[in-house]
Amino acid sequence: MRLDRFLSIHGFGSRRTVKKFMRDMKVTVNGETVSVYDTEIKGTDVIEVNGQLIPNLAYVTILLNKPQDYMCSLVDERYPSVIRLIPEMYQKRVRIVGRLDADTTGLLLFTDNGLLNSRLANPRYEIPKTYDVEVNHILKPELVDIFKAGNLDIGRGEIASSSILEIKDENHASITVHEGKYHEIKRLFGKFNYDVIKLKRVKMGPLTLGDLKEGECHLLTEEEYNNLLDFVHLKREEQL
Repeated sequence: MRLDRFLSIHGFGSRRTVKKFMRDMKVTVNGETVSVYDTEIKGTDVIEVNGQLIPNLAYVTILLNKPQDYMCSLVDERYPSVIRLIPEMYQKRVRIVGRLDADTTGLLLFTDNGLLNSRLANPRYEIPKTYDVEVNHILKPELVDIFKAGNLDIGRGEIASSSILEIKDENHASITVHEGKYHEIKRLFGKFNYDVIKLKRVKMGPLTLGDLKEGECHLLTEEEYNNLLDFVHLKREEQL
């Protein structure tokens, strides 16, 4: 990959802008200052701009612990966009994987790998997503078997398939779904006259929030990224 393209996709402007930028900023490759914009770089090269390390990754995938009152959109709307919560250098590079409602918190992914994004969002691949749920009155134990059996009419001509419900106490549970229909969890509980008060996604496929605080994010490690590729049956060598 050419150095100007690399810097452009990391948020330093168009290639034309990067050419001017390189005259004023110190860009180094493996510790050596480079001023030639069409220098070819490899995936093993260490690239810095004014001493700041720029991750040399073929694809960028970011995990965010989304706070409440942020929109899963690329621009500010009724609420600010979640894009504001990731590093500026990646804001124009990545796209949001699926969506969470403004009042839903928890695990949200961003990636510039279009094929990975498509598979994670496609119901055909049945990516399990686990949520912590708080409802407005006492959860009935028989809901566990009802949710597991699936085939539930949740309105709008849609049928919810099997889901795994684990009741933690009178008003709290965890639920794992595999489809991601619009407002699926709220509609599932609503069918049995429950209002969802709080909803937080804590796991998606092989990924969990871990100790990540609300509003914080991190780039997936190589191990996390490769586990995600394996989970959606993408070969690593095809992603290079």
